[in-house]
Amino acid sequence: MLTIKSSLTIIFDPPFYKAIFERRYASVYEVGQVTLGTSEPKLTYIYTLVTNHWSRVVFFRQNTSDSLVLEKRISPKRLQRLARKSVKKGVGTKAQLALQKQVEIRKIKEKQIKQANREEKEVLVFEMRQAKKKQKHKGH
Repeated sequence: MLTIKSSLTIIFDPPFYKAIFERRYASVYEVGQVTLGTSEPKLTYIYTLVTNHWSRVVFFRQNTSDSLVLEKRISPKRLQRLARKSVKKGVGTKAQLALQKQVEIRKIKEKQIKQANREEKEVLVFEMRQAKKKQKHKGH
């Protein structure tokens, strides 16, 4: 049986509120981030985000070497304590590292795209100059 675990953490990273989605299944750990805005998000907005706009959340995949072990049922009081503890602690360092890695990868890709566009533009300008030179030599 495949177990899928998901968690949503909302943090205030001045000046914005951010929603950090974490999910685990098999040996895959994924994390995604959505910026909610500068004002504190309402519960209805969060509910709409999770139910209707789930497909817009971009997850960054990271394979983990350790496999998930099937866990036994946790009592509701223990779940409340764990939730309270995780809220105090904030986002786990694993999620922060994964998001940071995602940002770095995105920066590298954008840099490569900009460089390719710049080179394309330089080639185009060069070809236009060459065509202008040829046109001058024709004497028309």
